[in-house]
Amino acid sequence: MTEATPGEVDPVSGAGSPTGSDAPLTVAGVAGRLGVAASTLRTWARRYGLGPSAHVAGAHRKYTRDDVARLERMRALTLQGVAPADAARAAVSDVPLTGTPAEGSLAEEARASDSAEIVSPARWRHGAPRANRRERVLVDPLSVAAAAVEADSDRVESMLAQEIGDRGVARTWTETVTDALATLADRKKPNLPGVEPEAVLRAAFLEALRTSTAKAATEDKPEAAPVLVCAPVGHRLSAHVIGGALAEAGVPSRILGVPRFDGSAPDMARAGQAKILAVLGAPDGLEQVVRSLSEGGETPVYLLGEDAPKMWLPGVHHVRTLPAAVEEIAAAARESVRSA
Repeated sequence: MTEATPGEVDPVSGAGSPTGSDAPLTVAGVAGRLGVAASTLRTWARRYGLGPSAHVAGAHRKYTRDDVARLERMRALTLQGVAPADAARAAVSDVPLTGTPAEGSLAEEARASDSAEIVSPARWRHGAPRANRRERVLVDPLSVAAAAVEADSDRVESMLAQEIGDRGVARTWTETVTDALATLADRKKPNLPGVEPEAVLRAAFLEALRTSTAKAATEDKPEAAPVLVCAPVGHRLSAHVIGGALAEAGVPSRILGVPRFDGSAPDMARAGQAKILAVLGAPDGLEQVVRSLSEGGETPVYLLGEDAPKMWLPGVHHVRTLPAAVEEIAAAARESVRSA
């Protein structure tokens, strides 16, 4: 087993976590002490109420010794195989655990709350859980990242599929997947040949998204015009997120990878295969295509993201964020059918 270099922390396993003082700590300080990403702490604060309590006027809140102790207990329990939400409840209430796994590992963390039953603190008081009873998986970015480190693609996909069903595609992406990817990017541990956790996570997310989109296509929703979402390399996963979120809203879409624009996208639009064109980033040849479609006046164009070109032309819309893009494009797609 490779040991962490002094001062380095594996944000998933927690190896190399430094010790701290009793003074209130910042998010970054606690993240380093626990060996998790700062984004994971923010998620725990938002979902489970395990945020900082010390407050000084004019300054950000900081974590007290008691706050850190609860987080350390939360971290230890997740590493032992306890589901994150149950670990959080136990950390807050200081409920003693019985019947939980002994010393944990990344593999145990990756399987937490999936292969074992999820137990409430009230039942912990009465000993080990009843066998053969499955309950819902409880998901957070750290658990997703841990499963990806173990290359457990089936588990990652299962977690994300449930999250998409509960929270929708856009929120799953912005609040779970991106935080998990950030956690993996912060890791200092080497991987085995053929194991690339970020690739595992992206592939599992696409599989869960494909299942969600297929299900949405069978649901009875108001008719909407088809959308073509174009994206260069570096934006294509975001394009699939937009397409999946549009499907939830009842809007059909297709994703087109375009390192540069030739005739395909405008031809598809003019042929009626797409009534709305959405483009992420700034592929080569984009400005010529946008000008052409603007002059034609039949196909609205949505330029998405902060790096999109600023072209103020009739029928051209600029949207900076993913949730806003989904909302605006879905509304335009439905209106296009009503006004046809």
